[in-house]
Amino acid sequence: MKQSLFSFVICMFLITGCSHKVVPVPVESGVIDSKQLAQTIARENISITAGSAESQLYSYNLDGAVSAFSLVIDNLGNGEVAVDPGMFLLVDDEGNQYFPLTPEKVKEIISRDSYYLIPYPYVGFYYLEDYEKSSFYNTFTSEKPYYYEVYPQDIYTKALAGGTLIPKAKMSGLVYFKINLNAKKGVKLLVYKPGTSKSAPADFTFPFKIE
Repeated sequence: MKQSLFSFVICMFLITGCSHKVVPVPVESGVIDSKQLAQTIARENISITAGSAESQLYSYNLDGAVSAFSLVIDNLGNGEVAVDPGMFLLVDDEGNQYFPLTPEKVKEIISRDSYYLIPYPYVGFYYLEDYEKSSFYNTFTSEKPYYYEVYPQDIYTKALAGGTLIPKAKMSGLVYFKINLNAKKGVKLLVYKPGTSKSAPADFTFPFKIE
């Protein structure tokens, strides 16, 4: 009886630990990195690589409230390129659009959702029971702990910084959106160069399917 109950509990933990995978969909002139699950598109002296950064959000206990995409922007030309959060727009398979979240907003969401944790900078497990739950959960999944330490400063340091990208230079970082990808079949990350109207076709389109 005890062994059956123990097996049932393990199965429930494993089911809970199953996560979605955000896979890039090939587009014309796009180059996919199957290992990193990212796609690179080069156009008009600008190369952009986009991929899911979900794994970097697991430790924040956000429960699907925020999703992140990793961006690398490479200026291949001889002129400057302006980089701004307003360049990005996310559209899901139902036509809903999402604007990027600022790091400040993401931190606010973390502070609201992580009610089991001691307020920053005294970060850690509030109850010993939560620590035991985390240890037990992590033993069988090793991917997403039940409760985990939160480092709010990472939200800022990992975010894509805006500014001017000089010739032959590149910048990288995360762009955050308030969306639960578990409930979606697919999304498109749209990138607009400064001056391009949002009503016009995006300069770069990165489609993803949710598995």
